[in-house]
Amino acid sequence: MSLNRAEKITMGTSIAAILSFVLLRALHGGLHRPLPPRAYLFLHSSMELSGFAVCFAMLVLGWLFFVNSLTKHRLYTAALFGAVGVFDLLHVLTYPGMPFFRPLGDLTLSQLFTMSAQLAGAAGLCLIFRKSDALVPAARRLPAFAAAVALACMAAGGYFLLDGQTGLFAGRSATALRIGAQCLIAFGYLGTIVLVLYRNRAERPQAVLTIIQSLVFFLLSDLQFMLSFGQYDSDMLIGHAYKLAGYYFLLKGVYYVTVEEPYRQYKRTESRIHFLAYHDELTGLSNRRLLKEQLHEELQRAQQTNGRVAVFLLDIDRFKTINDALGHSFGDQMLQAVSERLRHAAPAKRVYRMGGDEFAMLLPCAESGGEPVERQAKSIMGLFDAPFVLGEAEYHVTISLGISFYPQDGDSVEALLKNADTALYSAKAHRNEYSSYAPEMNRKAHDRLRLESDLRRAIDEEQFSLAYQPLVNLRSNQVVGVEALVRWHHPKRGLLPPGEFIPLTEENGLILQLGEWVLGAACRQNKAWQDAGLPPMMMSVNLSMRQFRQHQLAERIKAILEQSGMPPNYLELEITESMTSDVEFAADTLASLKELGVQISIDDFGTGYSSLSSLKRFPIDKLKIDRCFVNDLTQGGSDAAIVATITSMAKNLKLKVTAEGVENDEQIKFLRERDCEEAQGYYYTQPIPANLFENWFRHRSQTA
Repeated sequence: MSLNRAEKITMGTSIAAILSFVLLRALHGGLHRPLPPRAYLFLHSSMELSGFAVCFAMLVLGWLFFVNSLTKHRLYTAALFGAVGVFDLLHVLTYPGMPFFRPLGDLTLSQLFTMSAQLAGAAGLCLIFRKSDALVPAARRLPAFAAAVALACMAAGGYFLLDGQTGLFAGRSATALRIGAQCLIAFGYLGTIVLVLYRNRAERPQAVLTIIQSLVFFLLSDLQFMLSFGQYDSDMLIGHAYKLAGYYFLLKGVYYVTVEEPYRQYKRTESRIHFLAYHDELTGLSNRRLLKEQLHEELQRAQQTNGRVAVFLLDIDRFKTINDALGHSFGDQMLQAVSERLRHAAPAKRVYRMGGDEFAMLLPCAESGGEPVERQAKSIMGLFDAPFVLGEAEYHVTISLGISFYPQDGDSVEALLKNADTALYSAKAHRNEYSSYAPEMNRKAHDRLRLESDLRRAIDEEQFSLAYQPLVNLRSNQVVGVEALVRWHHPKRGLLPPGEFIPLTEENGLILQLGEWVLGAACRQNKAWQDAGLPPMMMSVNLSMRQFRQHQLAERIKAILEQSGMPPNYLELEITESMTSDVEFAADTLASLKELGVQISIDDFGTGYSSLSSLKRFPIDKLKIDRCFVNDLTQGGSDAAIVATITSMAKNLKLKVTAEGVENDEQIKFLRERDCEEAQGYYYTQPIPANLFENWFRHRSQTA
């Protein structure tokens, strides 16, 4: 078992004290000397008054310092030695040669006081450390101190009333009383040492180890008094020296727990607060506040030297999807892994976490040519070519990076950060790219803000509509379902496709409101078609990642179905493979949805992260082959093999298959030969409004 520094010091001090005692006893014959009474009285009084001062200091420490962290051990130890100090002071005042000296047979009043002091100290410490430490209210200080001092004063008053002629203090009775008291004192100190070591066997705080040292010296002091029978000799003086050493270590322990330890804790807390004020707690990187201060300093330096400064802002592409799919705990691990990679690209003090998944880097004195900065940007982008290994899996992530320069892109901290942020949003439009700031980017950023503002108003004013694209059974050539696709009728910009506003709704959380509206409108429309005489068909609606992880999703969908009156078996919910990364959560959520009686399909299959082992656990009904595999289906490449494999696998798993993006007869023929059940795409019709779809359906039914 390894020992820490405090334990080694305690062992060394205790061993040295014991060896000194053994050595003094071994050389006792040559060292023992009687001392002149006046000289001994001076030395004895000095030592005892020093001991009283220590007791008074412990009383003050326990009363005044850090009362908010007062504990039983601290309070009762201070109160105990307040009483011991009273006995020590009276021991000095009643010593032979002092004003209040008084004999009691073969003993003296001074000897009773010193025995009482040692007995109280030994027994009191044993009782105090017998129980576990715990916090106590500050209001308990006065009763504890008053009771301890009052009991000591009452005992002292009783001693002054004793009759010196009683047989208790004469002859053998006096000797037995003295030896018995000293034996009790020795056993008390020894028992306290064993008790303290046992109770703190797992962990030994420094304060406890210091108290152990004091108990060792108290024990040796008592043994020295026990082995001495003179009154003015070197043995008694050595015993008082051991006692004074015990007081010193006891005061040191009390000082440590009442002053030094709380002060160190305060300094650690202060240091922690200062660290958190300028650093990110999760990654340990510098934060936005420190970036602003250091960027301000760099700008001042660049102004004096006509230098340049580059500011890099970067964030992780699709991090919100990662967070939603795999959970915030996994997201935190990813952020920590990213920060570690960035530390390798620049000194830690030049890498900052701005918040969320956004990081910053500062490049002072950037050269005017621009190429060095571009090379550094490419180098940072290249850091993410290798996958991140988290747990037992590998994850590929990319970043987008925006750059601004001093002085051409701004001469203040706020301007440089704002323009770097604008460049970052420009890079994020394509993902996995870096972009330097250009003035025209402000217009695009402004348009994006306006679009977000318009989007909130659009949801309130229901400026959205649904377009429907049919799903056709390839065997019967009958329309068996439709997919509902949202469109935005912007009052100024006209009809906007989903790609221009859906990513924005996913970022700001509006996708939850929009997704719920889409689901309700699609169900009501399907019910209206059924009421109008169209044959029942499947209504397919996409769920976003945020919707899929929404609290009480099944209850919300159940309420929509009840309000619309549409039977649940005609609703098909489409999810993406990325939503199933958290297998346990996905399995539970899909099971709760299946209990409603709805159908489940996996959209864009083949482009995500699903494994066959996890796919078997999900209660799904259909796979939808992504259009990227269907486009070049007839070219004889790998896409054809992928589609054939997916259809064969789905057949073995008893799942339906729908091919998306079908546009020509060759694709239809290939899919039929591979037993693909359904097709969807421009081959039949583009997504069209509800009234046009109804006309298209009736016309198709009449000409079929």
